[in-house]
Amino acid sequence: MVMLPPPCGDFHPTLDALVAAANKHGKEQGYAIVKLRTKKRGDVVFKANLACARGATRKSSGQGKRNSSTIKCGCPFDAYAVRKKDTPGWEMTIKNGEHNHGPSSPEDLVVHRRADMTKEVRDEIRKFMDAGRKPSEIHTSLKSAAEAEGRKLVVNQRDIKNVQRIIHRETMATTSPSSPPPSDQPSHAALAPGSSATSRGPKSLQVRLLEQKIATQEAQLREKDALLREKDAQLQIARLEAELSRRTTNNDTQLPQYNPYG
Repeated sequence: MVMLPPPCGDFHPTLDALVAAANKHGKEQGYAIVKLRTKKRGDVVFKANLACARGATRKSSGQGKRNSSTIKCGCPFDAYAVRKKDTPGWEMTIKNGEHNHGPSSPEDLVVHRRADMTKEVRDEIRKFMDAGRKPSEIHTSLKSAAEAEGRKLVVNQRDIKNVQRIIHRETMATTSPSSPPPSDQPSHAALAPGSSATSRGPKSLQVRLLEQKIATQEAQLREKDALLREKDAQLQIARLEAELSRRTTNNDTQLPQYNPYG
């Protein structure tokens, strides 16, 4: 299959908008475009070199071991985007539109997975986290919702776990000891004449944090309960083995002794 290069001649208001339009086309063709490097005039970026996401090969990890997990294969695709003073926006120019590989699935290209991780998807992941759902269950729910909307979900379970870690860090930073905990008591300024008591923070955030804390405690209780059940089973097995050993010993001592002179 011949993978067609992104269309040229269109102007885009920003460089990111140009790359997004190129990747929308590349997603259908089986490749992705990344910004390789940019050039500035002062503090203003006016040119960017673009490459295929499978272009530059990854450097060796050392110790003579070959890293076989990368999908990079030195693809020769080469393009650049430039914004001139006399043009209304950014324009792309293709220098080499050929690829040395076949089409890739969007799930295999992190560029498309990041683009699919929209704010709406992140908000859904947060809701499922608050409900105590596992990454596999979250992925199944997001996939079903995408199919109902007539689109394909590109995000995988690893991406969901990464977002969960980010949300967890943000939550921990919000509730860290360095920041004062929310209080139900109004501040002195709120008690001053002519002022009214106001909330210390969004109620939705406090409720979400409490729900997440409850879900975490419930998960810890389930783990402890499973450990206790496992220990009870091990103790029961040990008691049965001891009883079996005792009975075997008693049977051996009760056997009549053979007397050749009797």
